[in-house]
Amino acid sequence: LSASDSSSSPPPPSPSSAVYSVCSSSNPDLLGRYSHTHYVDSAPVWTNDEGMGIWRHFGYWYVGDYSEWPPVTYYRCVVGCEQGGDEPPLKGYKTKKGYEG
Repeated sequence: LSASDSSSSPPPPSPSSAVYSVCSSSNPDLLGRYSHTHYVDSAPVWTNDEGMGIWRHFGYWYVGDYSEWPPVTYYRCVVGCEQGGDEPPLKGYKTKKGYEG
């Protein structure tokens, strides 16, 4: 993941202004820009144009298919990642067991 601030102001980005990009994946639907779209249980959710998402659940961050409910996890950041952060970590994601991505 990489992040950029879509506003021109100098303060750190808030969840509503942060834009995340996935630049490398064997799944082409995961590639591209993720914009903040909404909150679920007070946690921000970012989605891309393909329905993929970055979201926090019980304090941990996940990446996967957000077009289904519940979302389908492809990658998760649970070991060595800050639990409960307001912004998703930029590294530390591991492939979910059983996902061939």
